[in-house]
Amino acid sequence: MKKYSYAALAIAGAVLISACGSSKSTTSPGGTTAATSAGAVVDCKPVKAGTLSVVTSLPGPNFWGTTNAEVDPDKIKSGIEYDLANLIAAKCGLKMSFRNESFDALVAGQVAADSYDISLSQVTITTDRAKVVDFSQGYFKSDQGLLVKKGTTVKTWDDVKKLTVGVQASTTAEYYFTSGEKKGWKLDNTKVFPDLSSAYAALNAGQVDGIIIDTPINLGQASQSGGKLEVVGQFKTGEEYGAIYGKGNGKKAIFDPILQGFIDDGTMNKLIAKYLGGDPSTVPFIDVPTS
Repeated sequence: MKKYSYAALAIAGAVLISACGSSKSTTSPGGTTAATSAGAVVDCKPVKAGTLSVVTSLPGPNFWGTTNAEVDPDKIKSGIEYDLANLIAAKCGLKMSFRNESFDALVAGQVAADSYDISLSQVTITTDRAKVVDFSQGYFKSDQGLLVKKGTTVKTWDDVKKLTVGVQASTTAEYYFTSGEKKGWKLDNTKVFPDLSSAYAALNAGQVDGIIIDTPINLGQASQSGGKLEVVGQFKTGEEYGAIYGKGNGKKAIFDPILQGFIDDGTMNKLIAKYLGGDPSTVPFIDVPTS
């Protein structure tokens, strides 16, 4: 997603941990596990017979559920990746079951590769992460967006530098804006939060002036704020979300063609339009000086 794992850089030969999160089973939209009209059932070789086993990291507003408060898998029944997971399951002739795992463990390759078929968790594809997990091709483009209270004027990088900005730990936002490794992007006044719930709460409480995370995630939060919040700008990173597979478990060859089919037939665009409440392409880009 969204996220950049320092653990993936530091952990070598990490010990696989077994699944421990809560899980939820569901059939595909419309209550069927049959193949979609796009073609015949695909043999997806599930790790559990009859079930597409999916891993995500909650909360995932508008991707798994529609609010930042939805963290119980048993209560989530909507979202971009939730619907996508059901569509993949239907293509495989399976029911879909998902569970919640730590994001840091997921991107560090610490979730047992034989305990799930695919992970959909707004994970940004990076070279370092690809050392410990396998990625699908990108299925969702995402730059970094700045969410602020309505009426906050931000048009230039100098305006951004005057703000106290919150970022989520282990995300690409933390990497870009606190590490100083990307020339010109480091912000002096940043606060790192363990999760998005606490970051957004800090913004609403006035403890920070803005939150930087993937533009579509912030657009979703703005759409739920009753007009109190807005995404005033974004920063071009060229990031894309990719599904995660266990390293070397062969799932990429099975699921990449299915994902590509949903991209090609417009399914992904329809899901994005359904849930985001805003078009990322309409958010202006803020140039970051590199000299």
